[in-house]
Amino acid sequence: MHVQECLDIMEATALKYSETGVAVVSFVPGEDTKSWNSRMRVVGTLSTKNHNFLGVASAKSAEMAVTLQNSGTNNRPPLIGELGYKGGVIKKVSCGYLIASFSGAPSEIDAEISKVGVDFLSKLLESH
Repeated sequence: MHVQECLDIMEATALKYSETGVAVVSFVPGEDTKSWNSRMRVVGTLSTKNHNFLGVASAKSAEMAVTLQNSGTNNRPPLIGELGYKGGVIKKVSCGYLIASFSGAPSEIDAEISKVGVDFLSKLLESH
């Protein structure tokens, strides 16, 4: 699939905002989360003195895998392991779910970067 291109677009969007951090893209086949395939890219920095961007992006993705909703939607109390971070985006496609999360920017920009990723991949999937 075009995952590297998706990560390129997410990275370009982050850099447009002068943001650094970590992008994660995952595909969940089917209707329920039983497995996923994912890729990660460091955009400038993996962590800072106080933040593990991969840990935050992964927490967003994990939450979405359970709820099948964008991260941090607060429709229920977070489970242990979920931290309620906003900025991850999930999209239903005909063959499963696309999940994208970015960590390193303010949550509104994280969400925009994530949305660019799922929109790119969903257009490719749905055109086939």
